[in-house]
Amino acid sequence: MATIGIYAHHHGSGHIQRCREIQRELRALGHEATILSTAESADVVLADDAGHGHHGRAMTAGGTLHYAPYGNQGLRSRFATLAGWTADNAPDAFYVDVSVEVGVFLRLMGIPVVAHAMPGLRDDAPHQLAYTQADALIAAWPDWIETPEHLRGHEERLHAVGGISRLTPAPGIERDPHAVLVMAGKGGSTWEPEDWAAVEAACPEYTFTFLTGENRVDDPTELLQRAGVVVAAGGQNSIADIAVTNAPAILLPQPRPFIEQKLNAQVLRDAGLAVVPDGFPPAAEWPTLLAQAKALDPDWYRWQTDGAARRAAEVVAGVATGASSSKIALVTLADANRKAHLTHQVNLKPEGTDHITVALADADVLGKAVPKSHVVEAEPQLADARNLAAARSLAAARNLAARTAIERGAEIIVFLDADCVASSQLVPLYVRALEAHPDAVVAGPVTYMREGELRTVRPDPHPARPNPPVGELELAHDYNLFWSLSFAMTADTWARIERDFGGFDTGFTGYGGEDTDFAWQLQRHGIELYWVGGAHAFHQWHPVSSPPWEHLEDIVANANYFHAKWGSWPMEGWLDKFAEAGAISLIDGSWQAQTPTSQ
Repeated sequence: MATIGIYAHHHGSGHIQRCREIQRELRALGHEATILSTAESADVVLADDAGHGHHGRAMTAGGTLHYAPYGNQGLRSRFATLAGWTADNAPDAFYVDVSVEVGVFLRLMGIPVVAHAMPGLRDDAPHQLAYTQADALIAAWPDWIETPEHLRGHEERLHAVGGISRLTPAPGIERDPHAVLVMAGKGGSTWEPEDWAAVEAACPEYTFTFLTGENRVDDPTELLQRAGVVVAAGGQNSIADIAVTNAPAILLPQPRPFIEQKLNAQVLRDAGLAVVPDGFPPAAEWPTLLAQAKALDPDWYRWQTDGAARRAAEVVAGVATGASSSKIALVTLADANRKAHLTHQVNLKPEGTDHITVALADADVLGKAVPKSHVVEAEPQLADARNLAAARSLAAARNLAARTAIERGAEIIVFLDADCVASSQLVPLYVRALEAHPDAVVAGPVTYMREGELRTVRPDPHPARPNPPVGELELAHDYNLFWSLSFAMTADTWARIERDFGGFDTGFTGYGGEDTDFAWQLQRHGIELYWVGGAHAFHQWHPVSSPPWEHLEDIVANANYFHAKWGSWPMEGWLDKFAEAGAISLIDGSWQAQTPTSQ
């Protein structure tokens, strides 16, 4: 049984009502869940932090948070209570609905956080911080709604569970086409009594019931089921209550931070689920509006309220019971020529990952340059090798890297070229992709940087490889596009690869062809390859020659070996350029060098 904390924001009643429904489902799943909130009905009541007396930078910590005023005793007390409860109960996860500050505070205490993703325009730095640090995000809207732009960078952790309502419709209640129910949330409204008096006067054939101000009921289910039209503001809970009771609706969104109700209403209007006028209409327009709402015949089943709270609870429980993450190793190959590039990779690697460098040469130099990496020396493959590069087989070195990673306890192996640095999302997105497809190999896009440039943001991927949207997986059909610069797999998949075809083929010596052969072996043995959107690597600049004359002998030997194995030629672009320059010729079905390798 997991112990789960739930934080409920106290403005309005929607947050704690939603939290109660999720709490109920968590308990039904066998977990203990406790709600902490400033709201008086919470299981643990927190101190109120209103009355700050500060503005600007002092309020927002320089724009990094939403609310962190100096000298606020209520703020100190509420966080002290949160910290005390967390220390005493050691929760396995915390669901935060909603607060940037609470989510970050709990995460700093080492607690996995599930954040509630709110609608509206929330591309500000504090919201992005809250969404980025969360292990999962719950959105209380249906899965067919297009992901808002501010959440697109977090789609791999976003769970659209449907509208969450606390209401249970009763059978046998018929709608009264002349009954209008007007509901305003506890968050306040701009509606004035005289406005509604004018509407009632303009609509004498209708009977109006108002659940506004202090005039409220504990359970509005019957009123919602009986109403011919419901008029509501546009909060998430009101929409879910309307949906679960299948009521015709007019939405009049109220001013709210981050324009959440306005954007909510626009989604429902565009889906044909509600009538949404522009502002509060003049009284004379209300007879027509009410007739439009009654004629709409909305398909509220699309709002996916059935089972929504259970789906949210399952997300929270999944984080609570699966918080221990896989051990991840990032592996690479290098020699002293790539020392500077390698130091960047190691010092920019994601925290919590093991790093292994297979030294093709210069192991002592690399060991001193990257003390945070476990450096192992590649064994020569050929006693009479043409040169050191050929002796230190890239194929054999990659096999050694994978074996070393597994020996050190890795469950996921990320192969990254020594010239590359990982973006902050490369490892998390690879991990998520392998959770979905543990028997596959996954690969991400690569951005080539200019000379003197070093970054891990603003990707501009090489156009030769797929670049799906962030968090999306694209099943590969052309395995020729496999790129050894950046790819990953589980340790179990590597073990299968070694059993099936031995890993990278050490018949390839030096440079070239071994990665294409590896990809073809994956396809031959039915191992799927997925392109992972957002798993960006950034390739550091270094001088290159095209074609790579310094590797001519290796490329020719490896091309002939590949052809003998598969009956077709790899690296054809390079071979054609070498041939056009008169450096090689195709003689008796194999390529042969015609000139010295120095060009």
